[in-house]
Amino acid sequence: MKALYVFLSSLVLFGLISVSPAEAAAAEKSIDMYFWEDVDYDHWAYNELERFVYSDIIDGYVETESFEEDGEEYEYTSVSIKPKNPITRAEFTKILVNSMNLRAGETVKSFPDVKPANWYYEFVKVASSQGIINGKPDGTFRPNDKITRNEMAVMIYRAFESKLDFSVTGKVFPDVPKGNFAYEAVVKTAAVGIIKGYGNVFKPYNDATRAEAIVMIDRALHLEPETDGDQLAIIQAVDRNIKDETKFTEQQDLKALEALYRETTIGYQLAYSLDSLDMAGMFEESDVIFKKEQIGEYAIKVVSVNNHFAQVRIDNLVYKISLTAPDMSFNMKIDLSGTAHLKKSNDGKWKIYNVVLDEDDYEQDWKETLETEIN
Repeated sequence: MKALYVFLSSLVLFGLISVSPAEAAAAEKSIDMYFWEDVDYDHWAYNELERFVYSDIIDGYVETESFEEDGEEYEYTSVSIKPKNPITRAEFTKILVNSMNLRAGETVKSFPDVKPANWYYEFVKVASSQGIINGKPDGTFRPNDKITRNEMAVMIYRAFESKLDFSVTGKVFPDVPKGNFAYEAVVKTAAVGIIKGYGNVFKPYNDATRAEAIVMIDRALHLEPETDGDQLAIIQAVDRNIKDETKFTEQQDLKALEALYRETTIGYQLAYSLDSLDMAGMFEESDVIFKKEQIGEYAIKVVSVNNHFAQVRIDNLVYKISLTAPDMSFNMKIDLSGTAHLKKSNDGKWKIYNVVLDEDDYEQDWKETLETEIN
């Protein structure tokens, strides 16, 4: 996993691995698109924002700026999430549909202001067929209007009404009286913790922010229970990723590795894997010998799982790495133990979108590398 990627990539600096342009893989979405600059780790919604970006539920805003230095012109690309920005009805619909892996049902409602050429057409089509959106009294959808907090609560409630138990009594907000069209949705989603409000009030007519929308959807997703067979499928997905990556790396089979990554990873992990593959390339010099040996038996354990996300512990995933070349040789032991994060994709398969290595083990690996003998 990641420590192995970093290790292989670092060998490029020594000229021991060369990249073949004809075979090097390129991610459809660059790894740079997963690093944003406007949300710190201590942001109240950081975990939810990272989860949605890393699993490709949402994309960041890409901005490119040009600057000149020493007579040369350069471009600088930055990615931002803009969590405080208001979110439109179309944008919220897209996020909700993407996060739940929804597909169009039989009865689709059409809106005069939603045309097939619009980027949001398919998302609105799916949401209307699932009874999540009904449109405005005049028959329009108003896709570019900012969505209010009460509209957002109603859409979430409709989307999860058949999937969650909303029978418990929830908190009543004085600014959402029984006459409000969103009363039932607000009360019931508050009861299960999807919405929490501002103290004693909900502020139903405030424009919802991107962060608020993502957090509310994320809470609902985590309440939906796992289905039969999920835990076994999750373990099998992670186990296959580990075993086949080890096998194909030893065989120096780039094409098989690329196929494996596309089948077992998504989002950030896919981009990271393909980027590392692109950097590492194949061993093309006959006088370079690379060996990797697994030490002991690793263990995989599901830590948490619902119908959409899962966390898996990987323990004792240890390898002995050795490399021999005419002017260099060294051995290294790396520990790839950590936590794998997965999301169920549109085809119902569980795929890894991030792997977080145990920091202490990761740092120790590189300390040991510095102690190896270099001839």
